[in-house]
Amino acid sequence: MTRLLLLSAVVLLALAGWHLADPFSFSSGSSITVEGTSNVRSWTCTTSGVTGTANAATSAAGWTGLSALTVTVPVSSLDCRNRTMNNHLRNAFNAGANPSIRFTLSNARVAAPSGGRFTVQANGTLAMAGQSRPVTVTATGQRAGAGVRFTGSVPVTMSQWGMRPPTALGGTMRTGDRVTVRFDVTLGS
Repeated sequence: MTRLLLLSAVVLLALAGWHLADPFSFSSGSSITVEGTSNVRSWTCTTSGVTGTANAATSAAGWTGLSALTVTVPVSSLDCRNRTMNNHLRNAFNAGANPSIRFTLSNARVAAPSGGRFTVQANGTLAMAGQSRPVTVTATGQRAGAGVRFTGSVPVTMSQWGMRPPTALGGTMRTGDRVTVRFDVTLGS
């Protein structure tokens, strides 16, 4: 009897357009940008070297749950369009010993889809520059073809992660300690 009830529930959910857990991976065109300031001008470093996977429950309106997510960004893929800044930023992240920035989901809360958009509050562990810490990331999701596009940003204070903000010219050029990490990624099945 219990199996029959469970099977009936699964069939009803499928007929209603719900999927219990679909696997997703990052599509080409996904990017992460690190934006910062210096005592001379602002700077931006971008990467499209974003990889990872997610398992999500979906409906016709959007995601209704998120049960797994990993995101990996190779530090060497961050491009500031300036070789000197590339080297300084990669050194700040201690890229030799810690070649990747990685987020691993612990749990998530997905707000009910409205008007084709929904919000995900993802709690997990961020590992970068040789340290791992719990973080909360909030993202806005929206259907994009066969996938879902997520956008958002996370402030990061480099010194709180044991990173020394990059300097140049004997310290006369200094970057700000706080950077903003913006993401514009698409997950497709």
